[in-house]
Amino acid sequence: MSAKESTLPDYRDLAPEVATRFDRIRQRPVLLSVQNLEKKFGTNGSTHTVFDGITLDIHRREFICVIGPSGCGKSTFIRIVAGLDEATGGQILLDGKAVTGPGHDRGMVFQGYTLFPWLTVKRNVMFGLEMRGKDKFTAENEARQWLDMVGLSKVEDSYPHELSGGMKQRVAIARALANEPRILIMDEPFAALDAQTRCQMQSYLLQIWKKVDVTILFITHDLEEAAYLADRILVLGTNPGRVVEFIENPVPRPRSPDQFVEPAYLSLKLRLEELIHPPVEVEEDKLPMIKLTNAGDDVE
Repeated sequence: MSAKESTLPDYRDLAPEVATRFDRIRQRPVLLSVQNLEKKFGTNGSTHTVFDGITLDIHRREFICVIGPSGCGKSTFIRIVAGLDEATGGQILLDGKAVTGPGHDRGMVFQGYTLFPWLTVKRNVMFGLEMRGKDKFTAENEARQWLDMVGLSKVEDSYPHELSGGMKQRVAIARALANEPRILIMDEPFAALDAQTRCQMQSYLLQIWKKVDVTILFITHDLEEAAYLADRILVLGTNPGRVVEFIENPVPRPRSPDQFVEPAYLSLKLRLEELIHPPVEVEEDKLPMIKLTNAGDDVE
């Protein structure tokens, strides 16, 4: 069934069911303000515009997912938020202060496993705490608290090579949160995991987020993941990157896999599909008809 033939209700018609939740979110202070953000590469007439004029506000304790086609600048956008790249125009304010470089007020979790292989799980989590000047005793106690929160206290003395992929990412999340960031930035952190582990990690992340005063900015290519996790979904377009739509997720919380078959979830996913993969007419490529077999029958 095509999008035009779908009998699902529009996701905007379902939004009033969760309007109260979004009213509460809008009453919270703005944590991150992005104002006319621009990123260009190149000089002397060969400039490439990655994105242009991105403006948005994210409220405290929101869970924001960012989706969009390849080349729309998703990773570049969050690297600028993290202070790892510089914008060529506009500005980003975190708690009203301009972002000019990396800081412990922003935590980062990457797709690849970025743990130090020569350090134990506990020492990996302690690393940032000690770099901030905390003594070993304090850092060790706090690291253990975070490992307990992500359910890994029993493997605190293990090394990264002894852990599964999902466990490594939980350690990475604990390490990022140990510095008590205002915002946790996640660049497709579960993309390398198998489907079952990925579902488990999504559930773990929601449980952790409920317990911690942190805002999450999460990049994903998986539309189902965005619909499952996010309060709002930022859809970016390409050539150049721009905000296509900032969608309020109509799926009520708390979330569960049972909702994957409910109208709110299916309608939202359909809308995301329309935005990311708009229908286009493409002529079918035809190969030369050279027959190399004579089996006595033809295939369709």
